[in-house]
Amino acid sequence: MDFKALKWQMIRVAQARRLILACLCFVLVLFIVSIARMTIEIGTNEPVLLNLDKCSLDIEFIEFNGYEGGKNLTVSVVKQLMNKEMLTFDAKTLCLGENSNSDLLALEELGFTETFGVRKNPIFSYLLRKGYPYPDNDLDFETNSLDFVLSRTVDRVPVPARLVLEIERVLRPGGIGAMLVGFSAFHMGSLVRSATPVSLLLRTSEIHHVCGIGSLALIVFKKKTDDVECFKDYRLPSECPSVSENKPYMQHIEPLVGQKFVSYLPKFVDVSLRNKLVYINMGTGELAPDYPIDRTRFDAYVVDHNVSALSYNVKKPGVTFVYHPGLLENNTRAPSVNHGDYLEAPLHEKPFEFINWFKETAKDGDFVVLMMNAGVTQLKVLFELFESGAICHVDEMFIRCDDGVDCGNSRCNDCLSLFRGLRNAGVFVHRWLGV
Repeated sequence: MDFKALKWQMIRVAQARRLILACLCFVLVLFIVSIARMTIEIGTNEPVLLNLDKCSLDIEFIEFNGYEGGKNLTVSVVKQLMNKEMLTFDAKTLCLGENSNSDLLALEELGFTETFGVRKNPIFSYLLRKGYPYPDNDLDFETNSLDFVLSRTVDRVPVPARLVLEIERVLRPGGIGAMLVGFSAFHMGSLVRSATPVSLLLRTSEIHHVCGIGSLALIVFKKKTDDVECFKDYRLPSECPSVSENKPYMQHIEPLVGQKFVSYLPKFVDVSLRNKLVYINMGTGELAPDYPIDRTRFDAYVVDHNVSALSYNVKKPGVTFVYHPGLLENNTRAPSVNHGDYLEAPLHEKPFEFINWFKETAKDGDFVVLMMNAGVTQLKVLFELFESGAICHVDEMFIRCDDGVDCGNSRCNDCLSLFRGLRNAGVFVHRWLGV
């Protein structure tokens, strides 16, 4: 009996040692993780600091204590975002936090028509009610359903990462998030430390503005996407000519599967009423011979990274070559310099901004046809057209997509997803099969 008692005592001592060792290991892991997070924040201070040289939002310091102060702060922030053309009155808006009532009243007085508020901390409420693991959706809003979210609670919730990710989830592509985060003293170091955690948590957004307002840091970010199925979720300008004018004709466009014909838009639209005809070819091919408009009637532009295309197109009257070095695919091997048909690109050229050039070339009242590939760099241009709203001036589009969509990201899908996403967004797009 004494031997058995001694044996059990030794087992209990061994188990206690293992438990103590496990606890020590757990504490050590927490310590290492904390140090790692501090290292990351210190290492990322510099990129955030680059955006803090001067606040691009003209927000004057105001007293924002109390109900009226909260309203005044919201009005000042929203007006500045509208001046930057980041918000419009028809934006579907959500306000989070204890001051959401005053925020909602301020937005309604400004003229916003669709406003929602969550006064209590939604993340904390769900933790209490449902416990761990977290529910799939903490905010009771559909994914990609809101245009603007204003939050004052990110630094006062038990799980800030969860709240930031939820705000990103409910925002549409192109949607705006604005967070007011507190810091102890108004100096550059505290402002950087307040903005850095938010920038680390954002997955599909980029920070546009970081400003200090009294004892608060205002962090404004814009949601981006590289999922070709989400084009329909982009918030386009309220006045979007191509989408609104082409909507009645979308039912006549050819099917994507078993395509045997192409329903060209000029068959349904009187282009003689347009100011001019613009054709932009991003190195893809040519309009089909059966296209209803003679190609010589267009102001034609060839946008390409390969200057050798200049020697080919210069022989064609009415065609302007536009050099765009950014269209060179990363996985494309540059031709040999000894190749007779390849010309060296101009040296010391300023970076070409396609969207700025497009806006100067395609004006209101023009009939614009755009032809492009579904490659990595040209799909980036396509996303930029949506993010900038310039897609509203593209009447008809042709995209070559043979081997699937290659946008350099696992979330990109096949060609059918690309065309469905664009058509669901109201773009009159065809699958270009080659001429």
